Amino acid sequence: MKNKLFIVFFILISTLIVAQNTNGRKLMESGLNNFSKGNYTIALSDFRDIILDSENEEIHGTAYYWIARAYMAQNLLEKAENNLDFFILNFAGNKLYPDAVYQKARLLFRKGEYDNSVQFFYKFIESYPEHPYVSNSYFWIAESLFELGHLEEAKIIYSMIIREYPKSYKLEAAKYKLSLITLKFRENELLKLLRISHEEYLKALEDFQQREKTYEQTISDYQRKLVSTSSEDQQSLIIEMQQNNLEKDNSLASLKKQIIELENTISDLQTRLSKESLEFTKEETSSVSINTSSLKTEKLLELKNSALILKEYYLDWLASRIGD
Repeated sequence: MKNKLFIVFFILISTLIVAQNTNGRKLMESGLNNFSKGNYTIALSDFRDIILDSENEEIHGTAYYWIARAYMAQNLLEKAENNLDFFILNFAGNKLYPDAVYQKARLLFRKGEYDNSVQFFYKFIESYPEHPYVSNSYFWIAESLFELGHLEEAKIIYSMIIREYPKSYKLEAAKYKLSLITLKFRENELLKLLRISHEEYLKALEDFQQREKTYEQTISDYQRKLVSTSSEDQQSLIIEMQQNNLEKDNSLASLKKQIIELENTISDLQTRLSKESLEFTKEETSSVSINTSSLKTEKLLELKNSALILKEYYLDWLASRIGD
């Protein structure tokens, strides 16, 4: 009799546990479904309900991950970071752990903490070299370097993505940014040449003005000497003055020619710089469609990832029911 009562009690407890676990899985299903539809507030409520129930402990980690993702989707980055940090600290064995490290790096990038973002992306790549988000990580590393002004380093990473990840959906964005850097380098070189030419122009102009003053002073000195010298010495003084004037005219003509050439160079550089800036603007405009396409693709991949996780929960749930 006692054995029969124990068996009945055991069956009741087992049924209650299964019901509670089933409720947790239903909340997870609802949360993921709402997340995929963009109903982030409702999704957050579902995920929080999972955490509040101790019977759902086996999926608490997953709930924390999706809470962080929901906050990120709402651009509530501080709340997202708190939940991601908690997940990373406490749920290292969760299958979503690699994704959480990646999302932490993305979050840091969105906060403008580019140095920290680079470190997290490299940590992700080193820890999970076969993960599908590796090419994405390299792209965001390059983006961080670009934002920090390290254009040479960013150029190397963008080029590597184009060379080694030709199927990455970040390929077009990497190509665009690489062309942008190349254009920026040309612009910087033109600005450098323009600055040098302008400095040379100012120096030549100052030299011209200084020599003109010197020659005027020399002529004035010759005129005084002509008045004070005898007629016999005047002839030689006149010849000397004529030679000096000839040298002056040649020197000033040479400086004028140099000034004109520098003015033409500066004008040419300014024209080229204007053309480069116009090209830069056109590139920026054309990039809007590229960036929009990339964002749509990234959103689709996130939805696909959500769908796969949801499918796994269905399979786990079915397996548990078959076992019962």
